[in-house]
Amino acid sequence: MESRRIQELSDEELDAYVLTRLRMTGIDLSVLPVDDADAPADQRRILSSARRFLRSTPAAILGLEMDVQAVPPVMYPSAASVNTREEG
Repeated sequence: MESRRIQELSDEELDAYVLTRLRMTGIDLSVLPVDDADAPADQRRILSSARRFLRSTPAAILGLEMDVQAVPPVMYPSAASVNTREEG
């Protein structure tokens, strides 16, 4: 994130940041209801949770930059590791 601290951002600014980052990874929250207590997830709750997380996250994690192309194999190695296990 730019030089401004997360705590200095308004909810609207932080929501814009979160939505942009999610869109960059192919996640589109607009397919969810905006505010629906009966839905398993809605945009309001997800953005509220993301704001809480970002405002309480240590700076080392906030500065983490991941290559979107490298993330799936790193985050989900089980599918790849099945094919690479040695028979014993």
